[in-house]
Amino acid sequence: MLRKVTALFLCILTTVFLCSSCAGEGSSAYKAISVKEAKDMMDKGGVIVVDVRRADEYAESHIPGALNIANEDISTTPPAALPDKDASILVYCRTGVRSKEAAQKLAQMGYRNIYEFGGIADWQYATVSGSDAGSWTKDGEEESEDGQGTQNGAASSTGIMGSFSAYDLQKNAVNQDILKDYDLTMVNVWATYCSPCISEMPELKELSEKYEKEGVQVVGLITDVLNSDGSFNDAQIETAKEIVSKTGADYTHILPTEDLYHILVQVSAVPTTFFVDKEGNLVGSAYAGARDLNTWSQIVDETLAELK
Repeated sequence: MLRKVTALFLCILTTVFLCSSCAGEGSSAYKAISVKEAKDMMDKGGVIVVDVRRADEYAESHIPGALNIANEDISTTPPAALPDKDASILVYCRTGVRSKEAAQKLAQMGYRNIYEFGGIADWQYATVSGSDAGSWTKDGEEESEDGQGTQNGAASSTGIMGSFSAYDLQKNAVNQDILKDYDLTMVNVWATYCSPCISEMPELKELSEKYEKEGVQVVGLITDVLNSDGSFNDAQIETAKEIVSKTGADYTHILPTEDLYHILVQVSAVPTTFFVDKEGNLVGSAYAGARDLNTWSQIVDETLAELK
């Protein structure tokens, strides 16, 4: 009888141990934070914000700079838009239900720095709508019809690149002086994981050669070359160099510093392209999405006309 009881006890103990072990392995952690904490992290830079709602919900209103990866599209395969499992990723939805599901799935796939902060329903800060990046300001405030800024999205103003210090792909220092010799600078915001960004780069190179004599240059601004602490990710920079080499897009590409974070947080999709004059003032609108050479040529012609 004693042997039977002992055997039963050991069996129960083993079962409890195994169940505890399984729970430990399956409970990949993500951290729940407040909206305020999420906003503070965004302001510091070096984070990726992911909206896990449907595309139509995202288009209606979303946090500036957020990627749209629907919860339904997150399964067991790491999303192509999130190649770095060490990146700090902030996840939200509408009310916090889908964001928790998505955060858990990402954590189980091995993403190590997932932060879930609920829903946009509780977000009290700037939002943007649609797939177009709109027009911007240096501080991210939207300009109303009377010229007064509001806190509801990306907006239009002057001096968006009026003063900055950054680096090119070779880590040479660059600043606003790269603008002064050109009437118009086309700034193409791109990422190394973005196929449309890469696909249009040969045509952007051709565009830069076509319009150089008319005082137009193309400059790239790379979004995904920063670590969570704001330092440069050398591996991502090497990837960017390889892309530039393969596409022949050997115009200047800027590695962003804190001076340019105000641009990155207003980008709702990559690629996004905008234009500035010699003083870094915004000219015309910002354009989300890739375009072919003929379409960009038409846009450049129209934007040049605005300078006259």
